[in-house]
Amino acid sequence: MGKNTLTDKLASAVAALPVTSLDALDAVQLMRRFDTKYVLPETWLPDLFETMAAHAHVLEVADQVECQYDNLYFELPGEQFLQDHLRGKARRMKVRARTYGSNGLTFLEVKERVPGGRTDKHRLPCPGGVSAELTAEQIDFLAGHLDDPRALEARLNGAFHRTTLVDFNRKERVTIDRGLEAGLVGETMTPLLKGLAVIEIKQPRPDRYTPLQKWLRGITDRKGAIGRSTRMSKYTMARLDRDPDIAGRAYLATYRRLQDAQSWAGDLQA
Repeated sequence: MGKNTLTDKLASAVAALPVTSLDALDAVQLMRRFDTKYVLPETWLPDLFETMAAHAHVLEVADQVECQYDNLYFELPGEQFLQDHLRGKARRMKVRARTYGSNGLTFLEVKERVPGGRTDKHRLPCPGGVSAELTAEQIDFLAGHLDDPRALEARLNGAFHRTTLVDFNRKERVTIDRGLEAGLVGETMTPLLKGLAVIEIKQPRPDRYTPLQKWLRGITDRKGAIGRSTRMSKYTMARLDRDPDIAGRAYLATYRRLQDAQSWAGDLQA
């Protein structure tokens, strides 16, 4: 399927969804939630949007339904956050700055995964942006979540385009991220998981019987990691992709499966 054809099909499918706003999204903030992630070929996205048209609204910000997100990830000495993810620790966190291209807002965020699978997110608005040199206010905010925020180092830049669907009845959000790019700080960003979209279902409590999950289970040509729940982090995938010397058995298997999925998605787009 050619790029223009895919773009046209995506635009047509998204246009069929009712629109919602950031103000309405306050009812489904989900700062404490359960997340389930999937990867799909971008060529499957029109069908995904058509499936969700009867159940969800699409978030529109500044007349945009697909918005640019720019992330700056921080690390501790010894790559503690990364190593906790690679070891599969039940309690782990990440620290990042996120800028929304649709409105220019920037937040410093702490995401904590706690035993039981719940994700808690805390964030600080940063009107002046966030750089590698954290301000006193930003350090004070981070001190509530980790022991030595002054030790943090900017490690990775990432970017993607996100479309957000909201099911108000289920109080559920679905994010569709595509066009992923990443690069270590000081290096050029390059594509990550090319041809694949990362889908994340965010729920106040686990529910495996949502319309989207039923649709996924009904797809007969799922292959490897495609269309199946995947334990992954965009940050971890990017670090593994940019540094092949990183050892982490728990994630390397997932990483290789996603590389296979990327190859298959490329064949579909050819």
